[in-house]
Amino acid sequence: MSPDQLVELEEERRFLLRSLTDLDREHDAGDVSDEDYDVLRDGYTARAATVLRAIEQDSITREAAPKRRWSVTAAWVVAVIVLASVSGWLVARSSGQRTPGQTMTGGQPVDEVTAKLAEARTAFMASPTDALVLYQDVLAIEPQNPEARTYLGWLLAQSSQSIEGDASTSALTAAVSLLTQVTTDTPSYPDAHCFLAVVVGRYLKPIDKDLALTQGAACMANDPTGMTSQLVGPLMEELSGTPGVTSAG
Repeated sequence: MSPDQLVELEEERRFLLRSLTDLDREHDAGDVSDEDYDVLRDGYTARAATVLRAIEQDSITREAAPKRRWSVTAAWVVAVIVLASVSGWLVARSSGQRTPGQTMTGGQPVDEVTAKLAEARTAFMASPTDALVLYQDVLAIEPQNPEARTYLGWLLAQSSQSIEGDASTSALTAAVSLLTQVTTDTPSYPDAHCFLAVVVGRYLKPIDKDLALTQGAACMANDPTGMTSQLVGPLMEELSGTPGVTSAG
């Protein structure tokens, strides 16, 4: 269903509900006979039910489709990352590796990385699968980019919760590996510490409480954004058993 069609249905729903309310009021006031009231109310009710079913079905379709795409894409990305890790591009440290601010051989501009990261941030909540692919694109250009590795790791961790079996385990393992790399390579980047704390403190079975507390403390010490601090704060309190605790000590 197109957005315009959905808007029309929502407007018709509001119209029908208002009409039912007005009809009840007019009937109570004696302006509408019992026979007319029954006929009109049955008609409005039937139309409203049809419209509500159409809106509900559209909502179900919209919710179900991304979940299917997410599972398929996540499994595909896990396979790609495992292969890529073997070939070494995720942990590339050769002297020819491009660092932020440089251009690649062949003339690819740094702005391409900036543009893809901006696209990924926009897609992060609305379309995780698109963000996931965009972060991969960034890593193909700049293998050590901390933001791309961190958020790719976080998306993989999220995907591990919606897929099953070996694919779930592989996604979680790849997520922990990516996040751990960033905390080592770029220890001042708070998001990697924050997400790693949540992943090992909530998603691992069994959880790694000590690592979660250590990474949570590093997260808070590096002035995280509101979103990431809100993820870590409750976890730290839960694991430490002390309200308001935000450090491992």
